[in-house]
Amino acid sequence: MRTLYLVRHAKSSWQDSSLADHERPLNKRGLGDAPVMGQRLAGKKVRIDSIWSSPARRALETARILAKALNYPRKEIILRDRLYAGTIESFLLELRSCPDEVKRLLVVGHNPVISEAADLLIGHSRDTDIEMLPTCGIVAIEFELSSWLQLREKEGRFLFFEYPKMSL
Repeated sequence: MRTLYLVRHAKSSWQDSSLADHERPLNKRGLGDAPVMGQRLAGKKVRIDSIWSSPARRALETARILAKALNYPRKEIILRDRLYAGTIESFLLELRSCPDEVKRLLVVGHNPVISEAADLLIGHSRDTDIEMLPTCGIVAIEFELSSWLQLREKEGRFLFFEYPKMSL
């Protein structure tokens, strides 16, 4: 059994137009939303074996905040270049490269690929329609796999979808 948590980075700042896209930090809303979502995960008793993040500043900041809420060592967050500007195909290849000892993987990335991955991996009997993950949105998907190499489209079981503005 494997569980995948797909997270779109929290809201980022466009205030400094001189910054490269890769260097944009979280804005005030993002800095508020990420801890809230971390607490929601902690409230669901989510346990993580590994956290992967895009190397973009806004994604890594989101990953660090979530890691703190989940008591995951921030220094163990793994940066994956293909999570920044890759295609859906490269994203899926990246997931399939996950070591088998990792049973619960949290991935922080960017739209549109993170939303495409959620839609592509969830089976046809899903409980909700996820077109585009909002900033700091989280989708949890479970797979009956012995290895991440076996990851296939439409074979995941939808567990939950949460985002900051969702009423609880």
